[in-house]
Amino acid sequence: MSSLFKDAVEKYFNKVYIECYDRSAEHVELEHYLKRTKACQHITAGQLQKILSDSHWNYSRTWDMPTDEQLEGLAIAIKDDLKFVYNNSPVKDAEDRLLTTMVNTIKNIEITSVILAFLIPEKYCIIAPPPEHMIGFRRRSDKVDTLKRYFNDYHDLAEKYDMKVFDLEKALWTIHQLRYRIPDYDPHLTDKLWNEYLNDPHILRLRVKNLLNEIWGDNIDDDLKSKILKEKDPEVALILAMRYFEQSLWKRVSMKIDSSKLDTLKLSAKEGNILATLMDVADIEPFLRSKAHKIWRKRNMAMHAGDGL
Repeated sequence: MSSLFKDAVEKYFNKVYIECYDRSAEHVELEHYLKRTKACQHITAGQLQKILSDSHWNYSRTWDMPTDEQLEGLAIAIKDDLKFVYNNSPVKDAEDRLLTTMVNTIKNIEITSVILAFLIPEKYCIIAPPPEHMIGFRRRSDKVDTLKRYFNDYHDLAEKYDMKVFDLEKALWTIHQLRYRIPDYDPHLTDKLWNEYLNDPHILRLRVKNLLNEIWGDNIDDDLKSKILKEKDPEVALILAMRYFEQSLWKRVSMKIDSSKLDTLKLSAKEGNILATLMDVADIEPFLRSKAHKIWRKRNMAMHAGDGL
């Protein structure tokens, strides 16, 4: 799969870019220019302006651009932390300060990501709807946290494919554009890349993780999770339902006994099945107790079904 991603960025990215925007991306030329001028060692406002120039992309048609004064102040404010991050220096919190300063100055995480993607393509990439969609990424209200999570997601993937972070993002952008924006450009190529993308285990794992982070947060308790899963996966739903039942018993028991007895009960829980004891202390009615024992046995069977394989 790594070779297909590399093909997507090396063979098809610029062609797709031209098809979409009627112009060449010129990304490689800009990256080479910034390396030649050692931008990460001695960043200047002029270099930041060149990154955001419409000669490389029509950024000004998409986002509000920082003023020259903002870019001049930014170049001074980030010069040390940018150097630390570029050189993988162990200086504490350098990346956090870099991202915070850029976001606070520019007020726009997209523009922040554009600058970082061209300055350090090995670590950073552009945050935008197409590549976000391809990994199931969801933004949050905290802009710095959003950027850190996004960069980390792409960085972890890029390591698996031995690619620059920016190159991997461009590869997934290319596949997204072929699929959704220009589906008639090369249907055979689109199907090939799309099917490989859909079945890639690393991409799939990340998409599922991000989806679960979105809908499976702490605000959703086990009872609701169990109800959601009941039709899709009844065995997992059963495990969650019993966990919710046990949590409810603990709450009921904590209101019936003093703290010392509760601490003793918690210690005994480490020795094995605590459910029967909890139901005794909580004085659960016989019918519910019998039903809970049956469900508990099914729950154990579900949890340990693969132990003998």
